[in-house]
Amino acid sequence: MDSDQGKLFIGGISWETTEEKLRDHFQAYGEVAETVIMKDRATGRARGFGFVIFADPTVADRVVTEKHTIDGRTVREREAPPSLPPSPLLLATTSSFTLTSLSVCLSVERRK
Repeated sequence: MDSDQGKLFIGGISWETTEEKLRDHFQAYGEVAETVIMKDRATGRARGFGFVIFADPTVADRVVTEKHTIDGRTVREREAPPSLPPSPLLLATTSSFTLTSLSVCLSVERRK
């Protein structure tokens, strides 16, 4: 099974909503394989959106046909955009930059 099948984006989540509350709400529709609430890296505070992945992808199709209220907030749910693999160009650029930087450092070190 493709890892993005059965994955829903959930927007408008209250900052007080936990991953457990998200799981409990959507568990009523079918087995939830995973829930994630995205957090700010610097503060650790919830960013107001997350993802739910259902074990059975057909459950996600049913869930998006209904309105959902969690912790007093109506949330928006839709099929999550597909995850993209790392760009080969970005990897090549990063590797080249690292190698170039290393070469420059070694060249400077040799001249000393």
